[in-house]
Amino acid sequence: MKDKPVILVVDDQPQNIELLEAYLVPQGYEIVKAANGEEALGKLSGNQIDLILLDVMMPGMDGFEVTRRVRQDDKHRLLPIILVTILRETEDRVKGIEAGCDEFISYPVDKMELLARVGSLLKVKAYNELMSNYRKELESEVTRRTEELKHALENLQQEIIDRKRAEAALTKSEEKFRSIFENSVEGIFQTTPKGRFLSINQSFARLTGYSSPEELIECITDLGHQLYVNPEDCTQFMGLIEEHGIVEGYEVEYYRKDGSTIWVSINARCVRDEHGVLMYYEGTFEDIAKRKLAEQSLQQTMEKLRKSLAGTIQVVSMTVETRDPYTAGHQRKVSNLARTIAQEMGLSSDTVDTIRMAGIIHDIGKISVPTEILSKPGKITDIEMSLIKVHSQTGYDILKDVGLPYPIAEIVLQHHERLDGSGYPNGLKGNDILLEAQIISVADVVEAMASFRPYRPALGIEVALEEIEKNKGILYDEKVVEVCLKLFSEKGFKLE
Repeated sequence: MKDKPVILVVDDQPQNIELLEAYLVPQGYEIVKAANGEEALGKLSGNQIDLILLDVMMPGMDGFEVTRRVRQDDKHRLLPIILVTILRETEDRVKGIEAGCDEFISYPVDKMELLARVGSLLKVKAYNELMSNYRKELESEVTRRTEELKHALENLQQEIIDRKRAEAALTKSEEKFRSIFENSVEGIFQTTPKGRFLSINQSFARLTGYSSPEELIECITDLGHQLYVNPEDCTQFMGLIEEHGIVEGYEVEYYRKDGSTIWVSINARCVRDEHGVLMYYEGTFEDIAKRKLAEQSLQQTMEKLRKSLAGTIQVVSMTVETRDPYTAGHQRKVSNLARTIAQEMGLSSDTVDTIRMAGIIHDIGKISVPTEILSKPGKITDIEMSLIKVHSQTGYDILKDVGLPYPIAEIVLQHHERLDGSGYPNGLKGNDILLEAQIISVADVVEAMASFRPYRPALGIEVALEEIEKNKGILYDEKVVEVCLKLFSEKGFKLE
């Protein structure tokens, strides 16, 4: 901010400038000088001028022309201009006013008059500038608020349009939902947390034997005991939906109006308010009676097939043992031990059963080995051993196309493979050997070493267990061996 007001003094006579400077400087004004109109306009553009004292009679551009040019400049159109002149005619003053001057002072200049008029015009200038700035700010604020109002109106108009569209869409959606609700082939329901129906559709009523939704809602006041055949199923359902917020495919048996029952599958969810408070349950259910009958029929068929398969496998096992009386019971004992190991390892029931069946027929390939070799007393030759080793491949070839569950044939093929690749028939290693086959192989070794053979006496269970413990992680799976050892040492298992 400037400390002093700046006055531009324009006169072609230096003595006049000196006189005005002598009057003004002691009063705290700063003086900028110009000797003609062109110089004055140059000084004006290069300085921050607060007032102009301007001589009229100058060579070239006179004071009237300078005044007109200043007023044509938007930046300086409010700048106070005092014409200081010897001209006293009325027409000269009119000409000055038309050009845009604010005051006239005649020579000789009276000091007090000069100071008074300068001070007055500077105050007017300050006021005008203040008002101009205020006007600009006001215009800017009006423009801003006008734009805000315009945008607000546009937004409001769009909101009204959007709301109408949403209302139309909601109405259409409600109509569609109502149509789905009323015409759905599935039962649709809403219930309170305490077990009362809020609403149901016609299909729900029809599937449960009621003539209308209203009749069912009026009659069923405690669905846990009136609708569920087993009330504990209702308790379990409520616990699941409260814990998870949703239940899918929950199968349960319902009473119908006439006392008969129907199997249904329920899909339901919790509906909560904006504060998370449970309001009601809603969901659907479908009649699965036909599916249940089909499942029961399939289960019965599977059970018959399982029994038939078990009988067939038993017959095959006995056939093998008939040709090799010295190994009578070997397959049964291996199957029993392998099954028990699998159970202790926590394998699935299907896997356990597969291992049991594979164990019963794991030596079926010995059908192809001459009886005199199987029953030969004394040491077996290398050629005879090579014939015996073929039984794993032969067993696989017999079983692979007879429709036994996977992987029974593969287990029979691999039950003489060893972790380090030293086994037969394919020299498999590590994880290339099925876990089921590794379980059978451990059970096979333990039973074979513990039992009598034509070519050697029984070595005993202790020697057999020492063999698998010594070679666990080398020939035999480490975990399978540990479980087997634990069965004999801690749980009293016996080969029977």
